[in-house]
Amino acid sequence: MAEPLFSQETKSKRLQIKRSGFNLFFDVSADGIECRCCYEPTSLGGTSLKADELKVFLAHYRISEGIIPEAVADLLHSAESGKSVPELLIAKGTLMVPGKDGQLILAVSDTSASKAEVAGKDAGTINLRNVQTFLNVEVGQLIATLLPPTPGKAGKNVFGKEIPPQHGSAFPLIMGQNVNWGDDGRSILALAPGWVCVNGAEISVQDVYVIDGDINFKVGNILINGFVEIKGDILDGFTVKTTKGIKVHGIIGVCTIESDGDIEFSGMNGQGTGTIKCRGSITANYIYDTSVECAGDVSVDVEMRNANIKALGAIRVNKRGIVGGEYFALAGIESALLGNVTSLATNVVAGVNYHDLEELNSLFHELKQLISQFNSSSKETVDIKAFSQKRAAITERTQEVRMRTYDKSNAKINVRNTLYEGVYITLGNKSTVIKEERKGPISIIENTLDGELRFLEMTDLSIKAQDIEQKFIAQNQLEQKKQNATKSGGV
Repeated sequence: MAEPLFSQETKSKRLQIKRSGFNLFFDVSADGIECRCCYEPTSLGGTSLKADELKVFLAHYRISEGIIPEAVADLLHSAESGKSVPELLIAKGTLMVPGKDGQLILAVSDTSASKAEVAGKDAGTINLRNVQTFLNVEVGQLIATLLPPTPGKAGKNVFGKEIPPQHGSAFPLIMGQNVNWGDDGRSILALAPGWVCVNGAEISVQDVYVIDGDINFKVGNILINGFVEIKGDILDGFTVKTTKGIKVHGIIGVCTIESDGDIEFSGMNGQGTGTIKCRGSITANYIYDTSVECAGDVSVDVEMRNANIKALGAIRVNKRGIVGGEYFALAGIESALLGNVTSLATNVVAGVNYHDLEELNSLFHELKQLISQFNSSSKETVDIKAFSQKRAAITERTQEVRMRTYDKSNAKINVRNTLYEGVYITLGNKSTVIKEERKGPISIIENTLDGELRFLEMTDLSIKAQDIEQKFIAQNQLEQKKQNATKSGGV
């Protein structure tokens, strides 16, 4: 057999065999994984390629791995028929399978506090305000697992040479604050409540989230286990819920705001539908047309207007006043102005727990329905004993609510400047509409002796109405004793 000619191209190897009856080429890919052959019959005489010859050629060039029997058969059939064969894949090695890199797999998923709820007619629709998801965790919770790299699997080229496997790379994990390894050395646990922060290769649990601008469609709703500081505004329609507090440097629009901690903001105009629920205290410059429930104090610097404020602490307005709307404060109310010259409907209630009022209203409604059902039923079907028992149970529950007492209770309203005509005031068991404008500074408490209101020289809200009233009661009792003693002496 004539010595075959061999040439090497830049990216692949071409193995060339020239015989009197044909030319045969083996093109091996640069990585050695594929071998393709080209067969060209010649007009110089000689015989076509035979099976034994092909076997010798392949062995000569050490092409031994992954030879494809069907391709060999096609090549020999074409050669016998005197046909050319272009680019026929005749052998294919085994690819090396690289190992997988190490991975950090987060173990926590979306919680009920990390997505805005969609219900009713909007269920199943896409909420464009749900831009990002916070992975909220508690102490000891599994937050992630570190998977090691895998070694990969070796391959073979068409020459039978092993292609060594490429091992995966380890994940370059950096353990940040409030996280630690579990006992298995792979699990990562939270050491504090908060939200999981993955910044590049660093994982940590944070409890403060700072937004440099506005809450808008780029940022989306914020529902997070921690404290949020917003250096801009919260635009209409967005929700912010946190566990440790909220500070907004700008204005809040028609939004839903909720926190287990204190809430501080410049101002809010809820346009009748915006809401705040706060389990701490609230500090703001102004609140307009917003419904607020607060477990602590509500302190406003400028004005509250047409709002619905329910507080288990005190309500205070510094510069202007309270105009329009309803205001309930367990620990008392203080404002520069109360009402306005146009007698805009303003209702203020001090010294009661608004939860108790809601429960009493529910009980009154339940009793009303019970009596209505009793009166509309025929005498033959009425069970008077059962009716009496249900009515007695409602009455007992009503009395229990009315008998509740609270250390913070202070049925007192302070007006530093002007109390306007038309303001509706409820203190203790007394409710009345102010008939004429009064100038401050004054404190208003219930007159339990006459069933009216007392208008007194203003004292701080820290001095409770019941303590002041007790002095009036004691003084009245002393005067009664003197009068009785005088009458007895005269007799």
